[in-house]
Amino acid sequence: MDFLSFNIATTTRAVQFHEHPLRDGESRDAPRRRWPRASGFSGDDAQEESAMSREGSDVSVAGVDATLADSLARIELPPRPAILDQVMAEMQSEEPDYRRLATMIMSDVGLSAWLVKTANAPIFGYRTKARTVRDALTMLGLIMVLRTVAGYAVRQALPESPALTGFWDTSARVAHLSGWLAREIGIKDGVRPQDAYTYGLFRDCGILVLLRANASYEDILAEAMAEPLRPFTEVESEHLALNHAIVGSAMAQSWYLPEAHCAAILHHHDLASLADSSADLSPAARRLVALAQLAEFLQGKDSPPTINEWHKMGESVLSALQLTPDQIEPLHVAAQAVLQQLE
Repeated sequence: MDFLSFNIATTTRAVQFHEHPLRDGESRDAPRRRWPRASGFSGDDAQEESAMSREGSDVSVAGVDATLADSLARIELPPRPAILDQVMAEMQSEEPDYRRLATMIMSDVGLSAWLVKTANAPIFGYRTKARTVRDALTMLGLIMVLRTVAGYAVRQALPESPALTGFWDTSARVAHLSGWLAREIGIKDGVRPQDAYTYGLFRDCGILVLLRANASYEDILAEAMAEPLRPFTEVESEHLALNHAIVGSAMAQSWYLPEAHCAAILHHHDLASLADSSADLSPAARRLVALAQLAEFLQGKDSPPTINEWHKMGESVLSALQLTPDQIEPLHVAAQAVLQQLE
């Protein structure tokens, strides 16, 4: 079983992924095998499916920084829904049974509607429309079905707090624009619209976990959103010894999201992670961070918190995506048309 461990070196750039269980005959002093850095997303579902089967895991904080371990232990991450394990089981079988999978999904009316709606989203560019769950399964493929189910389940597991009304609506806008941008400015580093869309949905889920777990987090969140210079996660870490990026990354890994998604969630407020020479992120993860950051700005560029984050990271985002400031306004105009399709 794979485990996520945390080794804090600084407050904002501190997490490394490892496999911890000892194998038979392995010494406790033997070097650990590091997780391979995500190299991107394959267009071959069979290859990607094989990789995905290794990525879902439980989360462990054994043997890490004592303060962080204690903080994580006090936070109850939403358990992985049974439906995700059922979808994964079908993915791992030699002959996945789409009929059985469709029956499982149709037992939840809300999930069924979510799956069909996702398959019909214009950002994915499918030429036909899904009318049934079976249509959606065929169009999306098993990998995207797993991620779509996860996207639905996370909204159910983490209902909005009264202190953060509209959180999931904003996440949906960021997700759709991230997927649209992935195609609009050119698919690169293996990041497809489907990948960017899933990342956009999960990117900030740690915020709702912390709101539920810590009575003082609402004030901490307000402080972080108002901070014009320091990284958002640095403000959180000063108060909590962890931040929503760490929590969200742990949850994403447990919920079977790909390694690049987990790494991108972990570093999405880390300016240095967008540098081409960054040792922390693969090109795919770096592109996910940049796409969602631009999407967030395009959907709410008149919002003070959004403006603050763009002032901190905008220049690096444009550089990572090989865009110029002159291209922002045309993208903003086009993005409004995309957002109108959600209404």
